[in-house]
Amino acid sequence: MPNLIWKAITDHKVAPSTCGVYQYWQKDKLLYIGKAINLKTRLASHAQNAKLDDKERAIVGAATEIRYAEVDSEFLALLLEASLIREHMPPYNRIWKDDKTYLYIVIDTNDPYPRPRFARAHELTNTKFKIQITRYNFFGPFPSTAIAEEVLRVIRRLIPFCMAKKVGKHKCFYSKIGLCDPCPATIQATNNQNLKKQYRKQIFQVIKILSGNIDPVIKDLHRDLKVASANQDFESALKLRNKINRFTRFISHHTFRENTTISYNTSQQKIDSLVNILNSVYKIPNTIKRIECYDASNNSFYDSVVSMVVSVGGLLDRGQYRRFKIKNPRANNDFDRLAEALSRRLKNTTWDHPDLIVIDGGTPQLRRLRELFDQLPTPINYIGLAKHPDHLVIPTTNGEFKKLQPDRHDLGFRHLQELRDEAHRFANSYRKILEKKRQCV
Repeated sequence: MPNLIWKAITDHKVAPSTCGVYQYWQKDKLLYIGKAINLKTRLASHAQNAKLDDKERAIVGAATEIRYAEVDSEFLALLLEASLIREHMPPYNRIWKDDKTYLYIVIDTNDPYPRPRFARAHELTNTKFKIQITRYNFFGPFPSTAIAEEVLRVIRRLIPFCMAKKVGKHKCFYSKIGLCDPCPATIQATNNQNLKKQYRKQIFQVIKILSGNIDPVIKDLHRDLKVASANQDFESALKLRNKINRFTRFISHHTFRENTTISYNTSQQKIDSLVNILNSVYKIPNTIKRIECYDASNNSFYDSVVSMVVSVGGLLDRGQYRRFKIKNPRANNDFDRLAEALSRRLKNTTWDHPDLIVIDGGTPQLRRLRELFDQLPTPINYIGLAKHPDHLVIPTTNGEFKKLQPDRHDLGFRHLQELRDEAHRFANSYRKILEKKRQCV
């Protein structure tokens, strides 16, 4: 597998709190493959469940070592897990123990109107299918129908396509809500070759996404957005922009190359790219390892909180996330809340020293926090990530703040956006917990 570094451990407690895929090995025999949003927590659950479940006891008890590979996201972990299970067929992957239970997404590109459908392994091995095997595109296996359907549902909201078993005589219901556009029934009835060409183009975009080749599709859609804006078709441009944003949020930290090879772990590329971005403003003395991102959240001046999310080596480390409940009753704005949280954090010498601090905000937030950073005995690089559109705000040595707009596809910039979005989610989730507790009193 490309861009994968497998590490071996014998104690699950030393696993990182990052997203990845893991394997249980008994010497040279592979027993089980799994994926996890948090490797440390997932492996600990295996150890705990081994006390109650025979299958878990057999895996954990027989394993002589655990191997894991860190990846960029849960979506990529799903793709990697499926690929590894298909290749190795481990005995304890129960839902795939019988090859007939494999679930795939299949697209027949020789069909005049190719449509994604689901197929089990036993369907793909019958004689009729084997004769036609070269004309099909396969994706999977997926662990369940629900997950496979969710993947197609998210893609369909971005790129409409038909999923009907047969092309009917009239437009389907999904064409009315924009999920089957152009509808093959309309194309067939009107014999419109331009619409047929457009539909097939969209199907090949779907194939690219399922193959992991996402970036070229997003770039094509951005070009379509610019064309619609140039033609003053602002309604279409707005709809397309919202679709792109919704889809990229779903796979926000998935970064693929321009070919069909999936990059499961781009952490080093993220860091290298980020260093290049920041070096355009001021010299970074060393490579960036630990990044901390902060965001404030409150509900009408109640339950004021600040979140800290951490990236280590280009990968989110959920085990090092922290949350701050604001204590100062006079901290009635985000500037003061961030200042209090950062002051408390920077006084804590038991936590690892950050190489870069990212603030969810722009010049006003950084101007308020500058005095705090200037008083530090050991300087820390800090920047802001502002919105509309997303851009960086970087303090300069002359006291000014420089705005920087990296390319939207830049891996380093995407990683900062990923951190910002995660900090926002983590802050809101903590605030809602406090709000619920306050309402129950």
